[in-house]
Amino acid sequence: MSAITRPSGREDGFTGRDEPARPAPVAAPHSSWRFHDRYDLWVDWLQREHHAWAPYQNVLHRTFRSREETLLHAERFISRGEFPMQRGAKGMAGAAPVTLLRNRREALLAAFREAEGDGVTLIREVQFPIGEYALSVKVTCERIAGEVRATFASAANPLRSLGGRPVKLTRLIEHPYDVLGRAEGTLELLDRGVRLGGDLSEFAGSVTVTGVPYLHATVAVPRGLLKKPLLYRYEVMEPAADPPV
Repeated sequence: MSAITRPSGREDGFTGRDEPARPAPVAAPHSSWRFHDRYDLWVDWLQREHHAWAPYQNVLHRTFRSREETLLHAERFISRGEFPMQRGAKGMAGAAPVTLLRNRREALLAAFREAEGDGVTLIREVQFPIGEYALSVKVTCERIAGEVRATFASAANPLRSLGGRPVKLTRLIEHPYDVLGRAEGTLELLDRGVRLGGDLSEFAGSVTVTGVPYLHATVAVPRGLLKKPLLYRYEVMEPAADPPV
């Protein structure tokens, strides 16, 4: 019997009669698993190096919840025309104010409005030369999900989102992170545990599961008042290509 599978009932919190574990019914995605899009506005100075533009200094980085809000803020920032730059020694304090003339601001704004990205992760990007430097204005989009914390028996259990996916498991003691074993396989969620290939781990419905849906989940099994929890870390080997929005 593997050390990573079927550990003692007290360690993984399993209680009740010794009955065969049954596959849990397939559940619809829980509302707490939903991904959302995060939009970022990046404004940077670039410097010419070997006939190409290289990053020089950051001017602005802000995060927004919608594409429209991000683009509106980008246009307002460009219209103000103020892009501070740190010149000279890298240890110098403060940044020199750089204000674009009105015709240059209008040209940059027009170029930004016409710019196109891939429409998925890169919404717009423009590189606008100004002498030996250039301004880079970029809007990106990242699909992210918040961390979910639930009991094993809960419909919100993030392990449910990993069912049927190739997953790797690491079983360890929290701090000093003593790894007790590893396993890989297709995850099958059971009523009272998880099967990964030929390995079976049983859990009580009350144990805590924390993770990011469709990416990873950790089951924390108490081991007594003065002992660190026993952790089962499940990580997807091939993240979902198109998670729910």
